[in-house]
Amino acid sequence: MSKAKLRTTIEGSRIKKDKFVLPNDILFNILVKVYTASLLRFKCVSKSWNAMISDNVKFTKAHRDQSKVLGREKLLLQKSTGEFEFIYFNNLNKVITEKKQFPLKEFQGAHVLCSYDGLVLLKKPKAYKRFVLWNPSSRQHHILECSYMKPREYTLPRACGLCYDSTTDDYKVILIYSLFYVVYSTSRDSWTKKPTLPVLQQRLPELELVSNSRRNVCSQGIGTKNHVYWSLNQKLDHYVRKTSTIIYFSAKSDELKESPIQISTNEYEYLFHLSTLKGRLCAYGGNCDFNGLNIWIMKQECWKWLMRIRNIPTFDCEGFLNNYKLLCTTENCEVIFHGPERHSFSIYYPKQRQFVRTTYISNHLEYVFCPVDPTCLDSLYFPRFNVMRKRKRRSTPSE
Repeated sequence: MSKAKLRTTIEGSRIKKDKFVLPNDILFNILVKVYTASLLRFKCVSKSWNAMISDNVKFTKAHRDQSKVLGREKLLLQKSTGEFEFIYFNNLNKVITEKKQFPLKEFQGAHVLCSYDGLVLLKKPKAYKRFVLWNPSSRQHHILECSYMKPREYTLPRACGLCYDSTTDDYKVILIYSLFYVVYSTSRDSWTKKPTLPVLQQRLPELELVSNSRRNVCSQGIGTKNHVYWSLNQKLDHYVRKTSTIIYFSAKSDELKESPIQISTNEYEYLFHLSTLKGRLCAYGGNCDFNGLNIWIMKQECWKWLMRIRNIPTFDCEGFLNNYKLLCTTENCEVIFHGPERHSFSIYYPKQRQFVRTTYISNHLEYVFCPVDPTCLDSLYFPRFNVMRKRKRRSTPSE
């Protein structure tokens, strides 16, 4: 053996000796706390890292759950050009903006219908039966084709929602039209059509779609584990009054129902707004004439009082609910609201019992602002669709 070859062999053995490899369980616990954008880069480190990040369903689910615990929510903003930007709120001293472009050209400029757990549902206005489910963090998408839609029924649904069925480990999409609703299951990769509730059959045909200055947008439901919620007033929205009817979709039974659970309050004239906190349904509001509001949260199918927000920056509670929308809370329990302007965010500090700071979006004229603020979890998880069954069916001679 030549001296050069011998030297190379010795050096190679030294490198192998000095190389330190972390056990898989320790590496798992470290990587599961990393942001998705970094994980996508880390796939190039080695084959074992790529296998853990790309092909390990247990890891992607753990990453999703860890992001929920850490409160890694981001606000989805859509530009008039069709591009998307996401604003992170985990660092309150500096608002981090991330730019994304949807990969499919045929869905450029599509409407954002709803979002949940890092998944975003989009629909192009005149693509009457084609929807797309997208995870902007992991850059994965899947096209959904609803066979129940007809060419003349290409208008947007009256209401929509996304939720997670914990009993079957399945994400579900619900689209509510005037006389029926359809449910899509990611685990079965199929749609189901059902007649809607009698109260919705009576009211929906005469209700107008929620609209803003640029486009019509269907009412986004409040998605939680196993349920999607709406409040039925003069339209399907998120405001809860004494005369309101709370409608919800049960992911376990695929049925729309009227909720018998009312918010416990002794206030005579109250107004609440539905939202989510840490994956749970919440309602914030109170006496319309009082300068302050309460936040209630749903636990074990009943409302539990969470906190009182004092010194709100409006004259009364009703004025606050019309101009501010609850987005999320951070690890330090700061409460973030979108408002009072469309391009501003207000932060409430419970320890100081006051709103301390307001953050503004500098280039706000470039965005299309929706009536409902779609938030998105920074998650690597994307459902595994059962597409093999459809491929086999399409390959049969009869078809």
